[in-house]
Order: sequence, then structure tokens, then C-alpha cells
Amino acid sequence: MTTTSLLSTVVLRQVVTEDAGVWEDVLNPSYADVGVDFPPGPLDADLLVVMGGPVRVDAPRNPYMSEVVELIRSRHAAGRPVIGVGLGAQLLALALGGDVAPGVGPMQIGWSPVELTEQGRQGPLRHLADLPVLHWHGDRIELPDGRAAIGAGIERLAFDEHSPVQAFQSNHALGLQFNPQVDPDRIQQWLDGYAPDVEDQGVDVPQFRQDAATYGPAVVEPARLLLVEWLRGTGILAD
Repeated sequence: MTTTSLLSTVVLRQVVTEDAGVWEDVLNPSYADVGVDFPPGPLDADLLVVMGGPVRVDAPRNPYMSEVVELIRSRHAAGRPVIGVGLGAQLLALALGGDVAPGVGPMQIGWSPVELTEQGRQGPLRHLADLPVLHWHGDRIELPDGRAAIGAGIERLAFDEHSPVQAFQSNHALGLQFNPQVDPDRIQQWLDGYAPDVEDQGVDVPQFRQDAATYGPAVVEPARLLLVEWLRGTGILAD
């Protein structure tokens, strides 16, 4: 896929394992690493993509979470687009006035489809309908409600039996609890980078690798289509 006229993008990483993946050729981003390049920032780009990592949003060993939340909040208030993936989606939810709570049971690690809401079926997420996508998270997102949430355009887009919110949107942001951007050719980096999760959660590594080889390639192009359509909707990517 080739696209043109995308304005500047910064991808904010928690760890190098989680980068733009198969979105790289669409975004052509600059990278900023939490705790190294940010703070102080500012990350002044047309698009900010906040990636995930192996920490909780309230992890005491990571003193930068509140500053990332404030960065997202200030950008959203200014009408500047943000995408949050994994932990990034959780931080986006906090910035919008929602909450993040511990999940029930073991972490969700593996490949499975999400269920789209009516809003999800009508928008860019329809490209992922019925496709198994990569999950790697233990907490759940709780979206805000009330008049302010309605005014901000906050809507749930996807869910499944493990997570009541797998994807959501607002007037200027998209949150994805799962990882459509993952490059299936680099799945070993996830297994290596998150080895404690693999051991603690009893991940069947051969099955995980087989699922990645089976399902991962089928997600690549739909994930790019999702991204391009959303970007066009924001006006920062021309047709």
C-alpha cells in the first residue's frame, strides 16, 4: 500500500518491542521513547501514536504515566489527533475521563477476533471484522459517560468476552486495546521482550507461534486500511 500527503507523526514508545509495526510505511514516523525523549517533549506533531508496554497505568516504577496522560489530554483539547494502542489506549481512556481496572482472570494473550458494535461496523474497524487479532493485556478499560463524554464523541467500537472495551473513539482519537499493528514476521520479539508474561501466564509458545503464522499475515492489509481510513477521516491524510 502506498499513501501520500501524511503530515508529521510521532510514535511514543514505552519499549522498543512495540513500535508502528505494519503501520510504519503509512506513518513514516519519528520515535520518542518514554523516559528518554519524553518528558519534557513537547511532542509537537500532527499525529501522536501512543504505544503499549509491560506496565500498568498506575505502575509506581514508571513515573511518567501521568505526564503521558496530560500530553494526550492537552492534544485532545486542542483537537489534535491521537491513536492509543494497548497501554496507549488505556492512557487515552484516562485522559478522556475514563478509568482502567484490573481484568478478571488471567491476562488475555493470544489471537482472537473482537465483536464490533454498530458504530464499529460502520467505521474503519470493519476492516478487522471476524479476523483474529493479537491481544496482550491484563487490565480493562472503562469509558466515561454523561454529557461531557457525549460532547467528546466517546463511543465504544469493539468488545469481547474478556474486555468490555476493546476499541473506542472520540472526536479526535482512536483507542485500540488489541494490537492490529503487530508485524507477524517479528513475533519472536514479543515473546522475548515479554518473557515474564509468557512464563507467568503459561503461554503455549509453539501454539502462539503457529497462530501468529496463521492469523498474523491476514491482519496486515486490513490493519493498514483501518489506519488509512481513520487518518483520512481526521483530515491529516489526503486522498
